Amino acid sequence: MAVVRSIRGILCGVGVALLVAGCDSGSGGAESPVTTTTGLPIAAEAPSSFDPCTDIPQDVLASESLVPDGLDSNADGGQGIKWRGCGYVAPDSYAVGITTTNLTLPVVRDNEEFVVRQEYTVDGRAAMAVDAAGAPDVRASCLFYVEMEGGSLELSMDNPASNDKTGQLDTCGLAQGLAEKIAPLIPDA
Repeated sequence: MAVVRSIRGILCGVGVALLVAGCDSGSGGAESPVTTTTGLPIAAEAPSSFDPCTDIPQDVLASESLVPDGLDSNADGGQGIKWRGCGYVAPDSYAVGITTTNLTLPVVRDNEEFVVRQEYTVDGRAAMAVDAAGAPDVRASCLFYVEMEGGSLELSMDNPASNDKTGQLDTCGLAQGLAEKIAPLIPDA
């Protein structure tokens, strides 16, 4: 899970460069959206209509041999970026952080710190796989986003070559397969 956490760290650092206005800090009022350097807004909070810690049925987790990693996957990044969810690990396989985030697909796509690997449609929702620009081994990790109202579902997956079961497989392919199991569980807006 250390690599998944380092991917999140990169995102938090990038978020500081990516965003120019934070949430309204005034008392008594609702938080205002955060605005990106490209003028694209993000919501003040991560979507709450789907909870990756409680809304993924055990049979879906078992189909991937996923068990909770016991670590807190909730994070508040720079300038209002937020992630809410849980981490999972499959023995001798991959580790994945499954979170909702207030980052939208257009915001991620327009971030020059990322390279869009491929765009998809998953259960009727726009989705995409991205890598950190200059990543030394793009096969070993993947950030996969599925569109949600007010942000996206993020699968932050780590799959080193040393993993017996999945180390030889493309990590974004694994993330897409997992997203296809989870996306139908996300309620419509």
